[in-house]
Amino acid sequence: MEGDSIEVDVVEGHARQARRVITQTVEAWGLPHLTRGAVMVGHELVANALRHGLPPAVMRLLRRGDAVVIEIDDASEQVPHIAVIDNSTSTSGRGMYIVSKLARAWGVRPHQGGKTVWAEIAF
Repeated sequence: MEGDSIEVDVVEGHARQARRVITQTVEAWGLPHLTRGAVMVGHELVANALRHGLPPAVMRLLRRGDAVVIEIDDASEQVPHIAVIDNSTSTSGRGMYIVSKLARAWGVRPHQGGKTVWAEIAF
């Protein structure tokens, strides 16, 4: 986990591995106070890629300036959005809302063969 970035493949059913990689990387970068938020944001981005995207999914963590950037690539062109939840008992559909509240910024970069969804967690 040395350096300012790490990249791992995200395999269906292995979201736990993504959470572990985020935890280990953020702590190795000396930013343990970001662990909880980064894990929550990363988990939501990974879950969206696995649920709504197309394989392959790849997660990148980057330490840039005053933020940790979490990027998830997948092969779908479908862009995530913050869903309107009209049922207070619904158990899904809040992922990007969580990302929007915990991240300083988030967005989508379309590219040939899919997209990259990213979020910044400020130091």
